[in-house]
Amino acid sequence: PIFQLTASLRQMRPSRRSSLPGLLVGLRNVVGVGIGLFGWSHVYACAQPEERINSGPRDKDRIDTENNKPSVVIIGMRGAGKTTLSAAAGSELGLSVIDVDTEIERYIGTDIKTFIDSKGWKAFRDAENTVFMNVLNKHPHGSIIACGGGIVVTPSNRELLKSHSRVVEIVRDIEDIVAYLELDKTRPAYAIQSTRDTYNERIPWFDECAGWHFVITRGDKNW
Repeated sequence: PIFQLTASLRQMRPSRRSSLPGLLVGLRNVVGVGIGLFGWSHVYACAQPEERINSGPRDKDRIDTENNKPSVVIIGMRGAGKTTLSAAAGSELGLSVIDVDTEIERYIGTDIKTFIDSKGWKAFRDAENTVFMNVLNKHPHGSIIACGGGIVVTPSNRELLKSHSRVVEIVRDIEDIVAYLELDKTRPAYAIQSTRDTYNERIPWFDECAGWHFVITRGDKNW
């Protein structure tokens, strides 16, 4: 059954970066829907095993039901695709999309790179924590909440994530992330570590906080 298969994914988090892509594909084939619907509708379905997945056209009742369910929080490494996939999920499920970095910029009154260059990473993490708490309080239901890549760095943020019932990590191969970030000069540089070192440091934190994983196969540019 779909629920048993998906539940098994949650038991495999330590080795998911090599073992999960095939399982995700298998589940997608069973359901008979596109990756967008699989990646997000099943987050709701797994938490409510008595519900049944409707792979046909959605109607107003289904949209209304989804809007009453806890928001889905998206985490993952910088450059993993959180913004892109959150937008796709919101469109597929008819839910609002809240970008935490956008909310932070509204809160600090400038762009994140400028703020970090001026105030430093500690001040940014403090602002991020304040904004993240506010977002979770204001949007507990019916939203896709996309977090910045470093949301898991702050222990209090990890506690917030672990207390939330629907947290999805976007998993993308580090080499693909590095190649992507080399083309993007708008993001602030990491304080000390390289992208690869930062990724390795954060893997346990992502594993600690995420209940589901959306895996992008290495080299896949069409996800």
